[in-house]
Amino acid sequence: MDGTNMGRLNRLSLSLEERAELSSKVDAAASAAKLRSLLVVGSANIAYLTGGVVFPYLDQRMTHPVALHINFASGRRTILCTADLVDIPGDCGWDGEVLLYELVEPTPEQALAHAIQSVISRDGNSGASIGFDAIHMSGGLHRALTDCMPDRRFHAIDGFMRDLRITKTSAEIRMLEIAARIGDRGYISALNHAEGAALDRLSFPLWEYAERFRVHVGEFEGSGVGNLAVMQGQRAQDLQHRIGTREVFEDQSYLRLEYSMSNRGYWNAGSRTAYVGKPGANARQCYADNLTLRTSAVDALTAGARACDVFHAVKAASVRLSIPFWEEAELGHGVGTSEREAPYLAPHDMTILRADMVVTLGVYTFGENRELICNRDLYRVRDGRAELLSWYKDWNYLYPIHGTSARHG
Repeated sequence: MDGTNMGRLNRLSLSLEERAELSSKVDAAASAAKLRSLLVVGSANIAYLTGGVVFPYLDQRMTHPVALHINFASGRRTILCTADLVDIPGDCGWDGEVLLYELVEPTPEQALAHAIQSVISRDGNSGASIGFDAIHMSGGLHRALTDCMPDRRFHAIDGFMRDLRITKTSAEIRMLEIAARIGDRGYISALNHAEGAALDRLSFPLWEYAERFRVHVGEFEGSGVGNLAVMQGQRAQDLQHRIGTREVFEDQSYLRLEYSMSNRGYWNAGSRTAYVGKPGANARQCYADNLTLRTSAVDALTAGARACDVFHAVKAASVRLSIPFWEEAELGHGVGTSEREAPYLAPHDMTILRADMVVTLGVYTFGENRELICNRDLYRVRDGRAELLSWYKDWNYLYPIHGTSARHG
């Protein structure tokens, strides 16, 4: 990685020029689709269309819902939110309009709907039909919108947004590459805490291993951590499993961390497997088998192939090499302003892969006692071999945690 590229990766947010590039892509797609205006409430869609405005816990049905309205005819872009959230758009570099609404109606959805109605009526040229992200909108908000705007027709644009977001601009790829780097740095720091203490029964409990990943992601300027789980031993036979508050590291066991984390609204979903103690030949071979199948997946990950072809390539290699893998989930999926989006590297997804799609890819194979082993990385689809975006450290050998560092923590 040369100095120029490292400088590029030190700019953690989208620049004004990069936001303008993304906005031009949106405008061109809307023009081609004859879309005059749209209304979105999903956090991933808001983050995408604003160039990185992220509201906390938006998809956990916060009490005060947020919406974004874009009028392509006038160029007016409006975020609607309550007063407690008003500082967020400016903090995230938003240069559009922010309109506050007050909770003076029987429900927050009705209050937001009336505020949206005032924006649309004011603009005048929004058109009779308004696109909205139906899969993210609650029934209560949809009913409130149709009640207060009976003269308008709302049509779903979920397919439009999927097609728009599925390929990334160079700036978005940069944001995802930074997220991958922060994720690995957080993981390595969690390993450093565990070294020298993993086999000390007086040391920290297993759940704190995941907690230290979360803390270090923040220290390396990650914006947040989403799903997070740590499994070892028999519990590692499941994709995710609850751990007890008193569980500690177990010698001679696989230790797998599943995580998702964000860089300014752009998400990385990863999985890493280490080993507590000194792994024997069988443990090392199980890990090598995992990398063998992952290589077959990466070889198939190329522009022009179908998403399902990647899964079928691993299936064929599994049969040919007698290396079973866990087939109950896809091998990977797209990432962007959400941690899970199209395309899906699964048998059912016929999507044609295109250059500049970004996916998280990992194959789950089995350890000696049916534990799930996986190392999941981010890749950029290209016309040739896919480009590895999580390059900070390779994980081509099973990492052992066996007490080589001084106790820490």
